[in-house]
Amino acid sequence: MGIIGDAFGKLFEILWQVATWIIDGIKDFIQTIVDVIVFLIELFIALIQGLLYFIYMIGVLGVKLFQVLLEAGQMLWSLIVGFGRTLASLSYSPTGSSGNGYSDVIGRLFTALEPMQLTPVAYILLFLVWFTTAVSAIKLLSSIRVGGD
Repeated sequence: MGIIGDAFGKLFEILWQVATWIIDGIKDFIQTIVDVIVFLIELFIALIQGLLYFIYMIGVLGVKLFQVLLEAGQMLWSLIVGFGRTLASLSYSPTGSSGNGYSDVIGRLFTALEPMQLTPVAYILLFLVWFTTAVSAIKLLSSIRVGGD
């Protein structure tokens, strides 16, 4: 080939290496930019998912708290209604029958114990038992909000 052909061969070889080096650099730069953009998009999506999950869990917590307070209120209301009905039914009339054998036996028992006049004592004890139960249950229900002490 000669000196001129050899010189042009080396020149074009150097130009080819420079061109491939520039193309590889541009390709690496573009790939790096694409990786950074993909990372930022994934980060943004993860932040949005985290925020939405946080909002969802706040809603779940609110619903659970409402359910607990509703159940505690229903229990307290049932206790108050039961206590009121118990106070209203402290007088026993053995004349009415509920259709079982116990009413007759209890009626005869009350009739037999009338001379001893234990009825007022029994009513007072019954009131104390139900009152203590109601107060303890109300105290237990009200202690839920302070941690159970």
